Amino acid sequence: MLLGFGAKNFCCFREGVDISMEFGPTCPKSISKEKPVTNLLCVKGANGSGKTNIIKIIAFLKHFCCHSFNNKPDEEIYISSFFSNNDPIELFCRFIINGVKYKYELCLDKDKVISEVITKTIKRESTIFKREGNKLTSCIKDFSGLKKIKLRKNASVISTANQYDNDQTQNIYKFFESITTNVCMIGKTGYDIDYNTVSELYKQNKDIFKKAINIISKSDLGVTNIHINKREDEEGTTFYYPVFTHDANDVKHSLLTYHFESTGTQLLFKTLPYYLETLKQGGILAIDEFDSDLHPHILPKITALFENEETNPNNAQMIFSTHDSSILDHMGKYRTVLVNKESSESYAYRLDEIPGEIIRNDRSLTSIYDSGKLGGVPKL
Repeated sequence: MLLGFGAKNFCCFREGVDISMEFGPTCPKSISKEKPVTNLLCVKGANGSGKTNIIKIIAFLKHFCCHSFNNKPDEEIYISSFFSNNDPIELFCRFIINGVKYKYELCLDKDKVISEVITKTIKRESTIFKREGNKLTSCIKDFSGLKKIKLRKNASVISTANQYDNDQTQNIYKFFESITTNVCMIGKTGYDIDYNTVSELYKQNKDIFKKAINIISKSDLGVTNIHINKREDEEGTTFYYPVFTHDANDVKHSLLTYHFESTGTQLLFKTLPYYLETLKQGGILAIDEFDSDLHPHILPKITALFENEETNPNNAQMIFSTHDSSILDHMGKYRTVLVNKESSESYAYRLDEIPGEIIRNDRSLTSIYDSGKLGGVPKL
């Protein structure tokens, strides 16, 4: 599970940002459910405040740790510092695998990795490996195989080790690979999977398809069932496509194809595999503007999937940004991060970090947030 993450001199975060997923000792058990780490984290803020850049931290770490070896040897690292200054960029994340706590720290610029360190904590913290430039300066015995790989200035140790079929870092590699996001360094990418591909995925995975139908049919969209059909073009290529069943007045089985459905229905059809596959694998889903084109009443249905132990037996996590304020009352101060910006520089804080009595567990957050007392709203 992800315990926390952050960055310094990254995009709009000059002085740094540290986001914690851990509840802490002051969180009531009624909220934490006696779990030390949350499965959900909401990111709120005004347009341009830096919400997407919070998600970008996770997206970059996933890409760099899993796919940076695919870059050409002299290719520039695609990352942005605060207003393109020349100071190093720092990123980190804390996570837990099989009861062992890890911390990954990365320092780099557009040209090269300056340092890369992974530590683990069982009874005390110890360094697994430390990389400075293209040299591995320290490495514990259990990871000695890393000494045999040739490092490149624009690729992570973890991505490189995976290319060398080094199994000593596989658990760490799989952790980063379990991250799914709709964000890259240029911003929100959307869901670049077409409905034909999603239809084929549903056809091949009946369990996920059944769950998706259940969610869509219970979201008051007028859909009672979905069928996946197929056709072949003139060249013999097979395409899969959905047909949606509606009960219109007393006429049952009124059928509509994908393009005649609402934008909200289309979005749910295309995105539910991301949610359901993350829940199945116990991964991390980092979604920017996940409420786009969805009614606010549907949002709690999706977040509930990650809160319920029956639908989330593998402790999957979701981090999401949203413009919907009503969800604040559901998420509460221990699971909500606000992002603000002053003089083009962003900073973020979890609501339980705000001192005083303005936020209480028995008080609605929505009205306080809308009043601007907490920050994270546009100054109009």
